[in-house]
Amino acid sequence: MQLAESAQVKQITVAKAKGASFALSPIDPLDFVEECHRQGVLAIPSALTSNECWALHRRGTRLIKLFPAGLLSPAILKSMLDITPLGENLNILPSGSVTPENAKKWLEAGAAVIGMGSNLVGKDVSFHPGTEDFNKARADWQATGRSTAEKVFKELVAV
Repeated sequence: MQLAESAQVKQITVAKAKGASFALSPIDPLDFVEECHRQGVLAIPSALTSNECWALHRRGTRLIKLFPAGLLSPAILKSMLDITPLGENLNILPSGSVTPENAKKWLEAGAAVIGMGSNLVGKDVSFHPGTEDFNKARADWQATGRSTAEKVFKELVAV
């Protein structure tokens, strides 16, 4: 496990050299936050519980990916952020099962930003270009996905 985490941390240097200003992770690899700070890159590690979020905050994390958010709910996020000192100090980015239908609820619950991935941009990001699955996903994006995304963006601008 430590080797995989070490490789992920080494990618921060490569990403920074290519112009990255932030690094997003589905976990909290060893030294991830600290290496991001050394490189001048915004670290966005993941946590699920209030204790994990608070521990990341104490290490200087400015934005925490709540992942997988689908295991929680906007109501649980609101309850978590209503507890002092959490809500005064944490910037949370729910990701994983955030959808166009529940995006506004996450923001109203106190999320700083939201991550929607394929629930917003379409499933074609998961397939190799040119494959049958990719072509089906791309057709779905063109038929319904783009208009859904435009609608969500318009709604969320008002939040």
